[in-house]
Amino acid sequence: MWSVILLDAGSGILSLGGTIAKEVEEAKIRGEMELKHFGDPVAIPQWVAKQVDNQLRILMPSELPWDHHFKWTKVQGAAGWWTALMSGVWINGAKVLKNQPVLFDINVPYILAPPVAAQRFYESIGGTKRLDPPYDSFFAFPCLNGVNIGLEIGGWIFPSMSGEGTREDALNGPAGGRFSLGKLGNGTGYCVGSVVETTMGLRKEWMASGLKDMWVLGEPFFRGLGVAFDVEGGRVGVRVY
Repeated sequence: MWSVILLDAGSGILSLGGTIAKEVEEAKIRGEMELKHFGDPVAIPQWVAKQVDNQLRILMPSELPWDHHFKWTKVQGAAGWWTALMSGVWINGAKVLKNQPVLFDINVPYILAPPVAAQRFYESIGGTKRLDPPYDSFFAFPCLNGVNIGLEIGGWIFPSMSGEGTREDALNGPAGGRFSLGKLGNGTGYCVGSVVETTMGLRKEWMASGLKDMWVLGEPFFRGLGVAFDVEGGRVGVRVY
């Protein structure tokens, strides 16, 4: 088993392997504790360490193996392709799509969706519109429309693009919350959504790739989540941080 941490200066930990899950959780708790009690004379190193240990025992009991802290789904398709089945896509509490094949790829800066799924997705969000060519693979939505999006994987609904996210996201993130790529333009109330329509599985040169009707879960999906790729077990695990 090997582990990788991908770091981003803006959003922090994006992805990690399971063998270091406890260390990442501990670092997260410690950072939050030190910020919350910054300047408090009570918050000496020994006191902080005790508080961190108490919370860590609740969140990650030592008697449980590391993989019990993830929700797992089996990998499907050809070897080397991290493809699985996404049981559902939820928007504002309603399940709008079900049983969607997905490919996990942290290197993709968007979440890519096939045409029918992308259209259904944005039809479920009030006030959305498709951008004009040559940007017609992108959609815009009202920035003040607090969209809550959950992706159902391994029997759990992960709110990877819900609302404003953390307090830091609300203060420093793009307008429109975690689902947004940023404002459509100055003076506009529209933001660009991070789910982008793709036709790569429909193109002639891609016909044999097996990507028809396939979603690609890129970087926006990984924010705030821990993702473990179990090569030997042929499975992908996801958990919230």
